[in-house]
Amino acid sequence: MPSSRTVHVELTPPMAELEQSFPTLQEQQAVVIDILRASTTIIQALASGAAAVVPCLTPEEARDRASFLDPTKILLVGERGGLKPPGFDLGNSPNDFTPARVRGKSIIMGTTNGTRAILSVAGAKRVLVGGFVNLSALVDELAQTQDPVKIVCAGQHGEPCGEDILFAGWLVRALAALPEPFRSLEDSGTLLALSKAGNMAKEQLLAALQAEDHGMNLQNLGFAQDVEFAASLDSHSVVPQLRQNPFRLELIGPAPRN
Repeated sequence: MPSSRTVHVELTPPMAELEQSFPTLQEQQAVVIDILRASTTIIQALASGAAAVVPCLTPEEARDRASFLDPTKILLVGERGGLKPPGFDLGNSPNDFTPARVRGKSIIMGTTNGTRAILSVAGAKRVLVGGFVNLSALVDELAQTQDPVKIVCAGQHGEPCGEDILFAGWLVRALAALPEPFRSLEDSGTLLALSKAGNMAKEQLLAALQAEDHGMNLQNLGFAQDVEFAASLDSHSVVPQLRQNPFRLELIGPAPRN
């Protein structure tokens, strides 16, 4: 087994101005996760036929970018405190990103945590977006590479959050079970993620997400269906990848093979 085939978990992303705190980022592939809800929504949007998702640091930046673009070709998407900002086309609810609504559109998106996390690791060798909804497709994609994997949890306002850590544990567990396994590093983030995932079965997943603080908050805001959507294991077989010049997320093409 190549020594480079490793996986580990960062419980929160680096601050944008501290990106160099990941000094070997250019040698790694980053998987960004924001289970509730940005990564789940991005996967749904692209699976529904959106042309691309353009991540922005904030909803305000998304609004500014959108103001210079043809409004017939884009959708302005964002979230603050779980809710759609005034004047935005869509919020951060994956259930709203239907083919009829998003097909062929470029999504200009700024959220509280998820889009910022994606941009914080834009210097990685490649950046993928994962969630329970595309877990198997993500594992299949990573299985074709030898580069080390850094799982970056979006967290909540700079603090770790349980649903991201839970998914990170599921992903580490799946990568370690491959015929040519990834070796999980024994750092605190990875060990915590593995402990949280434990031997949880898919039948327990929804209840686990509903019990997390963020899951309960979304239910209180009227977004219980979003939590259910995020728990729909392997409902999609697509993997978003960050492209550059300009930064945008698109469905992945053929995976690079080492």
